[in-house]
Amino acid sequence: MKANSQTKFLSENYSTLHGLKAVPIGLCLFLVSFWANIAHYPIKNFSLPIAFMLGALLFTMAIDQYYKSTFGKVKPMYARRLVYWIAQCVWGLLGLIAFWVDVTFSLPVSFVGLIFVSVFLFDKPKVACPLNKFSTIKFVSAICIIFVSLSPLFLGKDWWHIFGVRATILGITMLVGMLLVIQGMIWHIFFVKSLPASEAEDE
Repeated sequence: MKANSQTKFLSENYSTLHGLKAVPIGLCLFLVSFWANIAHYPIKNFSLPIAFMLGALLFTMAIDQYYKSTFGKVKPMYARRLVYWIAQCVWGLLGLIAFWVDVTFSLPVSFVGLIFVSVFLFDKPKVACPLNKFSTIKFVSAICIIFVSLSPLFLGKDWWHIFGVRATILGITMLVGMLLVIQGMIWHIFFVKSLPASEAEDE
């Protein structure tokens, strides 16, 4: 029964379980945030973050090709793909609104952080009981982000200065970047070990 449940989970979330795809995204988010933290304002040269994003794009394309050539491709139904991309657009819009709120108003809560929490909890595969090894990683990451998003309520708005971070939003985006890299690497290991023995040996 457990094997059937795992097979169903893998087939329904096959592409999203390709953990290494999250690594360049996480690295890019961390590096751009780190650059913004140490940059001298007003910023006049944006060539470095642009290079980070282009590098992440190329890295992502290479990883995608690696998964396709090594493990094959499972194409989800059109309806599921449509729902997925609509959800991504909604989160993107909410993220922009949250960013505007965070930089415009001096609030003791980071709405950008809370948007990231919702992505970790509800993006495919969403966190649901009973937890499996993939969703457990997402759940732990979400708890970490909730803590830092609400931390100014208890530790004050400037507690990030202890770590040399000039703003809460930068601390959160750097943390999310690191969590994406860690989650991606662990997910890849889980993904390979979850495949039938013959496929895993090919890897």
